[in-house]
Amino acid sequence: MASRFTRRALLSAGAGGALSAWTCGRGRSATPGALEKSKLVAAIPVDAASFLPIYLAALRTWKEQGLDIELTAFRGDAEVSQALIGGSIDFSIQSADGLVNMINAGAPVIAFYAGFHQSDYAWMAQPAIKSWDALRGKTAGVSTFGSATDQLTRYALRRHGLMPERDIQIVQAGPPASIAQALKAQRLGVGVLAPPMSWIMADAGMTLLGSQGEEIAPQWPKHVFVAKRKFLDDNPNTTRAILAAHVAAIRLARADRALVVATYTERLKFQQPYAERAYDAIVPGYDERGSLPDAASMQVFWSLQIERGEAKEPWPNARLLDDRFIKTFAEWAP
Repeated sequence: MASRFTRRALLSAGAGGALSAWTCGRGRSATPGALEKSKLVAAIPVDAASFLPIYLAALRTWKEQGLDIELTAFRGDAEVSQALIGGSIDFSIQSADGLVNMINAGAPVIAFYAGFHQSDYAWMAQPAIKSWDALRGKTAGVSTFGSATDQLTRYALRRHGLMPERDIQIVQAGPPASIAQALKAQRLGVGVLAPPMSWIMADAGMTLLGSQGEEIAPQWPKHVFVAKRKFLDDNPNTTRAILAAHVAAIRLARADRALVVATYTERLKFQQPYAERAYDAIVPGYDERGSLPDAASMQVFWSLQIERGEAKEPWPNARLLDDRFIKTFAEWAP
């Protein structure tokens, strides 16, 4: 089920005061030319802390760029991909894994911005499970099959000598809250979670088996902006406006801790301490210029794609990312 982002976070005194203090790019569009299309639908796979700039754009910066965008959250990469290919959304912000799947399926889509470098998933296990080997015969929860959480979990398990489906069963457990609930109910032996749910589970006594930064790579192409190639060709001014709003949202996040905390508590229902902690953990991972992660981390990404049969060798960046807007950053950035 899709969910629409409300604007109630702006009503809190802290967020309201913080917003009024932020003036960078206020009341003007940084993009030249008339918008080809101003009313759009955007989608994310699930609600998560790393989508912070998207939430702030929905609250503030899309409107400042003359955009009227409905933001919807689905139940994983597969649903978002289907919506994008089917034409019910204009663009998505989803995993690079999901993008690779679509390209391999022949979909006319491509990333047009990156810059979400957070490598912040963690594998949380039942309290009695203290090692990866102790997962034999147990069940691992991921959001959906084919998602980033699925691929990363399979990679981590194989790294520790565990064969998915033979030594450990992989199941679709849904969004983070559902994975956490399944862990609490002991229906899962291990689940993959991002902050703050991973922190909440640790505080509840679950075992931290490993982190993505240690098990996989220090940076990751966690999310990328994706659209059909035709959309980018037909709507260059609109695309620049979308990205100008994104950059403004990242700068707003860096400048306004109170607003970020209020957004996390409103949109994701984080408790205050976890919202504060999320600011410190998540915000440094954004690159406003939309780059892919460093070469060493991308090498690991492609080794994972090769291992799961999605690629025979690392792809050139141009097959994954149309960088025309990244190259012209100075022309449209606020």
